[in-house]
Amino acid sequence: MRRVPGLALRRLVVLAVVVVLSGCASGTDNTETAGSTAALSAESAPSVTAPLATPTVPGMTAVAVRLRTDVAVGGQFQTRITNTGSEPFSVLAVSLDSPGFERLPFDPQSATYNPGATIDLPTGYGPARCGAGVQVDPAFTAVQVQRADGRMEEIAVPLEAPDDIVDRIHHEECHAVRLAAAVDVSLGGDFDPADIGGNIVVPAMITLSREDNTQDISLIELRGSVVFDVSFAEGSDSPMSMPADEDELVVPVVVRMTGRGCDAHVLGETKQPFLFPYFVTFDGGEPQYGVLDVSADQRDALWSYVEVACADA
Repeated sequence: MRRVPGLALRRLVVLAVVVVLSGCASGTDNTETAGSTAALSAESAPSVTAPLATPTVPGMTAVAVRLRTDVAVGGQFQTRITNTGSEPFSVLAVSLDSPGFERLPFDPQSATYNPGATIDLPTGYGPARCGAGVQVDPAFTAVQVQRADGRMEEIAVPLEAPDDIVDRIHHEECHAVRLAAAVDVSLGGDFDPADIGGNIVVPAMITLSREDNTQDISLIELRGSVVFDVSFAEGSDSPMSMPADEDELVVPVVVRMTGRGCDAHVLGETKQPFLFPYFVTFDGGEPQYGVLDVSADQRDALWSYVEVACADA
């Protein structure tokens, strides 16, 4: 295992953050979260419908893809636009236009497409519409285009999604909305490193607060990332349950480095160091997947903990 001294580690951490924000990584939705989607119950699995037939736009195609960096940043995917015509054009702004999402204002872009060129443009999506019967199709990329002769146009390009990316995003967003409506799950504590059993760890707590739900709620499983492990504190019962007549449950947990967490390559390459999944059940039913929200202050505290935990690695 490669040693990561303090100053070098700080530089490496900064590099890792820059890599995440730069969007330079490639690859589609097969990320560190890949196993999480499979863990959803069959009842909540996405039901993908056949896209509705929409007219093509001469000289331009648009395909939805999701990169690892999109998952890490959140709230966006890539619109892969290709110039299939014989004249160049420039894209000045894009916006997702789908009945499954609230429409966001145009997001300014600056990309010139010569004939045959393909360029990915980050495209944000608004809050999902999750009512009964809501579909994502027909989905379009609304595009502000400047033609070679200077003409400005606003066109709607049918958005292809060969991996059902837009459907999957809609399903994930609506699942999160339904879960949050039943129970709020938050990460707290002072995040001060402590020596427990000869190991430097970060004690914390997870609080379950009942929302619009009258069932027994159990926190049955915690997972960490490739850098940090999250587990129930020693001596805590698992699963931790909140009976139907109680409104809050506080669960002591511990955050520690994984076996590979101090490795320089892992720290430099990971896109989602703070992806902390959890699973809850309602009245002992199918496990429901959620992700803990790690605040900016908590992230800073964990990066400081990395320096301490990895000082002698």
